[in-house]
Amino acid sequence: MSVLPTWAPAARRRESAPKPRVARVERRLGRLLLLVDTVAATVAVVVAMLIPGGVERGAEALLFVPAWLGAVTAVGEYSQPGILAARTRRLAFVSIMLPTAVLAGTDVLGYPLSASTVLAVCVLAAILGMLARALVVASARHGFRVSDVTHRVVLAGSGPSLPLIRARLESERRHRFQVVGACVAGDAVWDPGDVVIGAGLDRCAEVVRGCGADAAVIAPDPAIPAADFRRLCWALEEVGIRIFVWTGLHDAPTGRTALDVTDDLAMLHLRAPRRLRPSFAVKRLFDRVAAVTALLLLSPLLVGLAVAVRLDSPGPAFFRQTRVGRDDSRFSIWKLRTMCFDAEARRSELVAQNEASGLLFKVHQDPRITRLGRWLRRTSLDELPQLINVALGQMSLVGPRPALPSEVDQYPPDVRHRLVVEPGITGLWQVSGRSDLPWNEAIRLDQEYVDNWSFLLDIRILLRTIHTVCLGRGAY
Repeated sequence: MSVLPTWAPAARRRESAPKPRVARVERRLGRLLLLVDTVAATVAVVVAMLIPGGVERGAEALLFVPAWLGAVTAVGEYSQPGILAARTRRLAFVSIMLPTAVLAGTDVLGYPLSASTVLAVCVLAAILGMLARALVVASARHGFRVSDVTHRVVLAGSGPSLPLIRARLESERRHRFQVVGACVAGDAVWDPGDVVIGAGLDRCAEVVRGCGADAAVIAPDPAIPAADFRRLCWALEEVGIRIFVWTGLHDAPTGRTALDVTDDLAMLHLRAPRRLRPSFAVKRLFDRVAAVTALLLLSPLLVGLAVAVRLDSPGPAFFRQTRVGRDDSRFSIWKLRTMCFDAEARRSELVAQNEASGLLFKVHQDPRITRLGRWLRRTSLDELPQLINVALGQMSLVGPRPALPSEVDQYPPDVRHRLVVEPGITGLWQVSGRSDLPWNEAIRLDQEYVDNWSFLLDIRILLRTIHTVCLGRGAY
């Protein structure tokens, strides 16, 4: 059967193509989330009824359910795409704004409720909805196909761009895309061997139908006429396929990209990082205040640990070493000593046993570590004296890993970007694997932190640090 060109009259295309299924495809996840939120809101109301002094039992209390669903619909949660973080923000916004409207409505109905009760019900409904969404996303990441969470995609673009975009999609941490086909523009040839290939963008709709795909990822190329991309979009819209456009950015900084659209030009606007804004000065002030407070509160523990170190092995209680701080500044880092006093002199003996990659030096069963030192490292208590460095402004509570001068001297230019902020006691590198991470991955995480810093990110890292320390993973 011949395939009609995608620029054929719309009436002729509709005669030969299946009816659009865009509504069915795009609303499937919306219906699932609507059901989830109905259950969440109902559970929140029932819990409030069961608590003494909460909500009076009666049919009026269940009016909260349609009110909650209406508010979540109003923010576009059931129709707009979004990753888990975006969906969480929408629910959080509704839980903050809805109580005012609910209190006004219950006052009109003569159904007295306290503001705290309404807020608690809204927050509980939001938390349950967030947990359900997290479960959906986790299921998708473990191989369960969930429409609009995981996509079977067909790539469309020039020959040189398709291998790049495929590698980028397959390396994406959320694993939202499974490449099942591709359409190569013009006379270019690309044959990966494991996906269906179509020659020419005009065959994309046919390839989509043959692969059972539900989305297409377009890679724009100045060498391809704009009219060809327009026709491609029209053809994909006819068969009800979601369309994604690749920007070409390898790592788009989170929260800093926005679409800048005029009548004839669409561009991505990359805003300045938050570390260049006044909020970063607030972070530094918070770091110092928190460090001084923690030192005062933990001073008995630090003194006790210092005495234990002295009793466990010969040598000083504290270990000081030169590290590199912000903008290549040098400072002495403070730690509780976990190795024998002549550890640096014995390092050359262990070079052949180095288990770390890149510029790092790590030996899992390092014979220089003392008996008490292993416990201090596993619990991360050896790093508590670094609060002194934070109080002095040399370090931060959260930041990139503090590097040795010998490492920094060998940094390529791109890696030096991690030195534009103060190093941290903890960071993305620590909560993502600590010493188990390869050097390249640790550097990538440090650079990601520098580009995407926010107060919320710091809080998340601090909370994850508690979990990481309790498990003791990657600490040696």
